[in-house]
Amino acid sequence: MRILEPVRDVAPSPLASCQIGVDVGGTFTDLVLIDGCGAVRCVKVPSTPGEPALSTLQGIDELIGPAGARQFQSIHHTHSNTLALNTLIERTGANIGMLVTQGFRDLMEIQRLSIPDPMRYSSRRPQAVVPRRLVREVRERLNADGSIETPLDASQLLEAAAEIVAAGAQGIVICFLHSYRSPVHERRAREIIGEKFPDLPVDISSEVWPQAREFERGMLATINSYVRPRIERYVTVLAQGLLSRSISSAPRGARSNGGRELLSSMGQKPAVALFSGPAAGVAGAASVALDAGWADADLMTLDIGGTSADIGVIRRGKPILSSEEHIADFPILFPTVAVSAIGAGGGSIIWADPTGSVKVGPRSVGADPGPACYGRSDALVPALTDAFLVVGYLSADRKLGDKLVMSLERSLQAMSRLGDRVGVPAEGIADGAIQIAIAMMAAEATSTLSRRGVDAPEFRMVAYGGAGPLLGALVAEEVFIDTVLIPPLPGALSAMGAARSDIHGDFLRPIYQEVEIIDPTQFASQLDSISRDARDWLGEEVEGLPVTGMNITYSLDMRYEGQGFDVAVDIDRETLERFDRSVLLKRFHDAHQAEFGYASESARVWIKELRAHAVGYLAKTVHAHKGAEAAQPCAPRARTIRLRGAAVHASVYSRENLEIGSRLEGPAIIEQMDTTTLIPDGWICECHQSGALVLHRAG
Repeated sequence: MRILEPVRDVAPSPLASCQIGVDVGGTFTDLVLIDGCGAVRCVKVPSTPGEPALSTLQGIDELIGPAGARQFQSIHHTHSNTLALNTLIERTGANIGMLVTQGFRDLMEIQRLSIPDPMRYSSRRPQAVVPRRLVREVRERLNADGSIETPLDASQLLEAAAEIVAAGAQGIVICFLHSYRSPVHERRAREIIGEKFPDLPVDISSEVWPQAREFERGMLATINSYVRPRIERYVTVLAQGLLSRSISSAPRGARSNGGRELLSSMGQKPAVALFSGPAAGVAGAASVALDAGWADADLMTLDIGGTSADIGVIRRGKPILSSEEHIADFPILFPTVAVSAIGAGGGSIIWADPTGSVKVGPRSVGADPGPACYGRSDALVPALTDAFLVVGYLSADRKLGDKLVMSLERSLQAMSRLGDRVGVPAEGIADGAIQIAIAMMAAEATSTLSRRGVDAPEFRMVAYGGAGPLLGALVAEEVFIDTVLIPPLPGALSAMGAARSDIHGDFLRPIYQEVEIIDPTQFASQLDSISRDARDWLGEEVEGLPVTGMNITYSLDMRYEGQGFDVAVDIDRETLERFDRSVLLKRFHDAHQAEFGYASESARVWIKELRAHAVGYLAKTVHAHKGAEAAQPCAPRARTIRLRGAAVHASVYSRENLEIGSRLEGPAIIEQMDTTTLIPDGWICECHQSGALVLHRAG
């Protein structure tokens, strides 16, 4: 892959097609363009939280230059962001009402009765997204097999809906008991409400995701309705801006499963994009690892951005998907790239508690006003980026993202104010805060890898994001990882992941029966139904894209009778069509044995759900990185930095001047437009032919 920067020096081939990836972050919006020859361009623009689409459009203007869209035959663009995620976390979504089966009004209050952290006396269940005053009961009841126990009371339904609307609800979610088995009551209720309130958005849980567990299904439908207005606003402003720039191709959005989907369809189900930004980053990490020759690798990913540090896991070259992720302590049933986040990003506030102990995060200064070094506020609130500047990891002589001027003086003032309170000099506060952040990330990484059943020393790391390359090796030391890969454009890897992503979609059908009593004819009907939906969806999504192939894979969620968890068993279509019970049971027993170390072959086995995963593979152009063209590399500069509590001398290099095969020993710093890489003492850095930096622990 050829990295060409800055953008203004690049002239794309006339009439070439291109892929654009966008990642709207809390501080910066990153954009990359991959042209038909494989050349990559990158820009960073300050995010505009009040109207996120504006920074995207500004970045596109800078990316394609004065010649505009007419220089390309086609422009395919995919957008990742954390808009839906932040809307949920910050509780800034729409006012939503809910209709539930009679007797279940407290569904969102009771939740699962558990509390997030039972070892803390202050731990409480998260506040319900839908307040109880906007929840109404409806007389209706389905049995567990989907048959009707109590018919839907239409008059009471309308009365309840009218009360919710009068109370200020901007939308209604319907979650009836056992609707995953039969959507008949939910669909009829939506029709009745639509006749009375034609402009009122109504979501039904059985269409958002037809899975058992009323609270989880209702929560997912609620989130979908809660975040939709903000996503619709983003899509509307973006679409208008693209048309005014003569970009007529349909925009696509990154999904939480690491794929992409038309924004027009995603607008109806925005909950599928809750993790789109982090998921695109993990997918991008898998892609650059493959470019570096790490095929089928086991990797830990570390993405340190402006507000958080996100940790993911890649097994055998593929991001791990999970249907048990949580956001703000709420369960998310959609298949999602498994990412764990902590509040330790570049904008995380450094503060002291009443005892004088220095803390980092989870609160962030955000993009505006940003860290003290940005100079946008007189408040002088110190953040982790200020600490990087004070200890010398960052240089005040370089603009952050080639745009923001950083003030070392303001960072020192902010650190000194905090230091005066706890009796520590500014440099000590900065160094201590960095070590605290590293310890937080290492603890979360250890926990994340343990939950996935893996041993950290057997893994390698991909570090990216604005600050990931700065702390990647230091975090790796704490978790005993010896090799770290830094992508060619680490600060824009989520945008790169979006640009290079394939089409991915997930589908589900409820089964919920013991294997021995399942009717093969009924199962075949479910298989045909889910296959048809997956094929139709793929056909719509790949239209106009350079598709090289399509595939649909299937799996069954199975468990022993009475078991409280499932095992996902991959099954080919032919085996499912035959529905050979002995084969299905053997596959499950083998999978259970492999995952948990035992199998109970005499126990009864249930199939909970049938799943399908549809993929449309897109053509990708990858070229070898050319490296520096100079006959001799430029001599490094010298800088004194604080590392592990001591002052050391570090060599400072410009990444664009490094040749393929270059070998650097730490302590050293490598600077580039979108990030800075720290090579600690005891580490060696090699410049790979793919353009990546590979850091190894010496010895």
